[in-house]
Amino acid sequence: MACPITVCKFAGTVSLGLLTGLSYSTSHITIPALKLLPTSTAASRCFNEVKRLNRKYALRLSGIVNSCFLFAFYASPPWRQHPYMMWACTISSAATWGLDYYVNRHRGLKTWLVEVIRDGYGVSLTNTTSRKEEDLVVVDTESEEEDVNGESVQAEMANESTMQIFRLSLSYVALSIAIVGLWGDKKPSLRF
Repeated sequence: MACPITVCKFAGTVSLGLLTGLSYSTSHITIPALKLLPTSTAASRCFNEVKRLNRKYALRLSGIVNSCFLFAFYASPPWRQHPYMMWACTISSAATWGLDYYVNRHRGLKTWLVEVIRDGYGVSLTNTTSRKEEDLVVVDTESEEEDVNGESVQAEMANESTMQIFRLSLSYVALSIAIVGLWGDKKPSLRF
């Protein structure tokens, strides 16, 4: 039977691989495909949804990575507490939380935290609507499209693609550290 600590290390490594794949697919597949949409309004709407979902899943995967590796580190006996688990946690946190804050630092810390909680966990900290307003359904007969500048949407997509490439690089470094560390764990340790 597999040791629960080893299973946690493996689950953290797999989650790091998923985080790396998420950043790769966003920067190399999704954003270039969004640039081909016919109108800037549709591209902007889709791009904002992609950013929201990307943040949501990146933060959740980073949480899984950190919880798995931290549990494995602190539950291990002292001779099996390898520093690669702490390095993987630090780098994956920098790739998600740190990079996301760095890109959105112009909004301020409080606004960024509210957006992270809303996007990542689906919890709204500002409840301004009453129960009756939530039940009200409005049907718009004229579909007025927002006036969106196509050049600003292109610039936002380029910035997001660059951020995803940085996240990809950091996640890849953390994944490499985790794979090498997991591979090194298979050797029986000598106790003196």
